[in-house]
Amino acid sequence: MRLLAVLHSPPGSGSDTTIRRIAAHLTGSGHSVLLTPDPGDPRQLAHLARRNGIDAMLGTHAYLCGQTFADSDLPYVIVFGGTDLNEFTEDPQAMAVMTEAVDRAAALVAFNHDFVDRCLTLWPRTKDRLHHIPQAVQVRPARFYSLRHALDLPRDARVLLLPSGLRPVKDPLLLTREVSQWHQEDPRIRLVISGVSYDEDFEDIVRRRCARSPGVDFIGPLRRDHLLAAMRQSTAVLNTSLSECSPNAVLEAMALGCRLLVRDIPGNTCLVRDGHNGLVFADPRHFRHQVQRLLDDPALGARLGREAARTVRRGHSPEAERAAYAAVFGRLAAVRPQPRTGGLPVRHPVQATPGGGDAA
Repeated sequence: MRLLAVLHSPPGSGSDTTIRRIAAHLTGSGHSVLLTPDPGDPRQLAHLARRNGIDAMLGTHAYLCGQTFADSDLPYVIVFGGTDLNEFTEDPQAMAVMTEAVDRAAALVAFNHDFVDRCLTLWPRTKDRLHHIPQAVQVRPARFYSLRHALDLPRDARVLLLPSGLRPVKDPLLLTREVSQWHQEDPRIRLVISGVSYDEDFEDIVRRRCARSPGVDFIGPLRRDHLLAAMRQSTAVLNTSLSECSPNAVLEAMALGCRLLVRDIPGNTCLVRDGHNGLVFADPRHFRHQVQRLLDDPALGARLGREAARTVRRGHSPEAERAAYAAVFGRLAAVRPQPRTGGLPVRHPVQATPGGGDAA
């Protein structure tokens, strides 16, 4: 099939990495995939699809894709994003857009059982079109990048790395005060925030807060392989989000065998079991207690890291993810209409790659 995969998020974000990885799976399964930014206009999307002989479309986020997909005469598959079921369900206008898009979708994908249940509660009629496909990750850290060298940190620094897109829902400033106070007691303690910006005003708030917080560094987005290397070099990798679905950076850190500390929200605890493959915290004071456990007991961190890597190998493999998406689109191919005649030639598709930039 000729597929159109629509991009909504900034390069290097988790959603961007996810759709590029799925598109790469589909290319590897024999489909041709054209990656394109969402034009935001159903007529422009339809023209692009006709010009390239597109058979079906793929997008992440029911709300963002729904605004252009629902008016298309092409079949489409929607992968639910975290904001769909965590935030947009509270907005009647967004819910109306999502409901129309969901009703017209050929297939829907949810990353975890929590999202499957929530989707079926909202739209029980989707049962036969809803697929549970756990998110996978592919990790290839840079061999020669050093975060400590880049920041001129001493060798004994205890680096707490927060890969986080700069959005309020990610709450990247949650731990700044606690870590800054701790740093003044123990200068080895450092919080490093890295991620892409979604909003210039919010980015300015983050930069100013970090600049006046001793022991806290904001380093902007890192190239994806550099971010993965930085994860491996850190004392712990963090997630502070107010809501998540299946956070890319958490899965990547798990795949690398990193020590993880995540906020106690369903999207995180679907992946991280406290004391089993990572540590969970409720608030900044509890966070400090959990980090201290890692510092006091290196064997604990090593055990958690090993179990985190096993978790990803067992339930989030790229091979299983590829097979699952191949099956979904294989069913679409089996029922697609006969090819249109008289259309323009298909231009060579942009080849999908497993991701670029960081995964915050």
